[in-house]
Amino acid sequence: MARKIRARLKVIGTLVAQSPIHVGGMDGNPQVDLALATNGQGQYYIPGTSLAGALRGWMQQSFVNKNILETLWGFQDENGRGGHASFILIEDAPIQGAIAEIRDGVGINRIWGTAAEQVKYDRAILPKGSKIPLDITLDIDSKSDDGKTLLAQLLKALEDGDIRLGAAKTRGLGRVKLENLSIHQHNLGDRSGMLKMLQGKSDRLKLNDILNGDRTLAQAPQITIEIHWQPQSSLMVKAEGDGIVVDILPLVSKIDNHLTFVLPGSSIKGALRTQAERIIRTVCSWQTKEDFMEQMEVPLVEDLFGVRAKASNKSNKGIGSLYIDDCYANTAMKPEVWGDIQTAKTNSDLRQALDNAKLQTTQQAFHVAVDRWTGGAADGFLYSNLEPMGVTWQPIRLQLNLKRLQELQLAGIALIFLILRDLADNRIPLGYGTNRGMGSIQVANIIINGRNLKDSLKFLENVTFSNGNIAGLNQELLKTLNDAWIDWIEKQKPVKESE
Repeated sequence: MARKIRARLKVIGTLVAQSPIHVGGMDGNPQVDLALATNGQGQYYIPGTSLAGALRGWMQQSFVNKNILETLWGFQDENGRGGHASFILIEDAPIQGAIAEIRDGVGINRIWGTAAEQVKYDRAILPKGSKIPLDITLDIDSKSDDGKTLLAQLLKALEDGDIRLGAAKTRGLGRVKLENLSIHQHNLGDRSGMLKMLQGKSDRLKLNDILNGDRTLAQAPQITIEIHWQPQSSLMVKAEGDGIVVDILPLVSKIDNHLTFVLPGSSIKGALRTQAERIIRTVCSWQTKEDFMEQMEVPLVEDLFGVRAKASNKSNKGIGSLYIDDCYANTAMKPEVWGDIQTAKTNSDLRQALDNAKLQTTQQAFHVAVDRWTGGAADGFLYSNLEPMGVTWQPIRLQLNLKRLQELQLAGIALIFLILRDLADNRIPLGYGTNRGMGSIQVANIIINGRNLKDSLKFLENVTFSNGNIAGLNQELLKTLNDAWIDWIEKQKPVKESE
């Protein structure tokens, strides 16, 4: 039976990537493990199903009543006898002129500090600044305007950059913002409205006029952390490809029409997660397991940073609650200038290319392994790095979704503060070559902002820690977090059998 529609809302806009995007698919490239989705014309695109999943997931996280959610997005009973299709239709989004980048990832063995066996992969991404066309149609029935109001609040969340798309959302990917929003309404409840639609006419609406304060969604409680920092030594993440005169190059990524050095969110997350695991194992006196995947199975750390999928795992933890964005340098280079650096054939050509890129303080450093028997240079172990020096960087940005932590909120925040303390004390180097003097950083300020926080966490709504010194934490909050931390540790101790 056809449903009665009295109005139709047409939403057009552009989602601009604030960080790289990965939506998986098969593009026929055997050199990439995790390829991007392509349509029948060979264009990179974001499937409507992927967009719908992200938007519905945001509504679900925002405490929307289950019945309202199912009414708007559609549902099917478990027995298959009841349900209806979604009132929201989202079109596929082909991306014009996109040039993919390749990021490689590797797991680090917690015992040896080296690359873990069989944990190496490549991921294709769409760079920051990519533009994704958004095309949404909402059918409004005769019962209420709930769908219209909820869609308006969803669009507001997109404008605020609160919704992420695709894979690896906690590792720096998927953050978008909505721009150039256009909303048109077609009234289908009477003859004049239908004639107006057939003539290509419609009523133009403004987002603020649709938003209804009485139906405002309660956004999930969240803490945002900005770490203002600068490197004390050369800092980089190794690129997959090599140069000609220099062997190891720093990773760069495209922003609009230029390139810059990048510290991927996955790299930052790996460093912070490793330190979190070290803290938990220390206070709980746990040993590190041999298998790499089992090394990552650490309580509370899994809740913050995520847990791998298992066929036998009935837990719904999955994605972590801590989101870490890519961090970019404040250096802009034209692609052709960076190409000259990559293809330089002599040291003088390399120096000239670096000067043209305004990287006068960046240098080529030579390294050699020493043979333990002869004391001389080991055969075949001479290589060079291009080490960026004197480069300034943007702040590192973390977002903590407190709803996902549930009853572990206080213990999780306590662990994050311990990580921030160690980062400010220069105990957590970042990037490549951290065992060879690279990656040391100095924290200038840590700025924390929160929203919809419970009373015990109100201090975190707006606070700045100079030099990263968290000793200025509110004493009442410090005691609350300390008590929660100790209580969590006590619960991890094995229960003694009664005599």
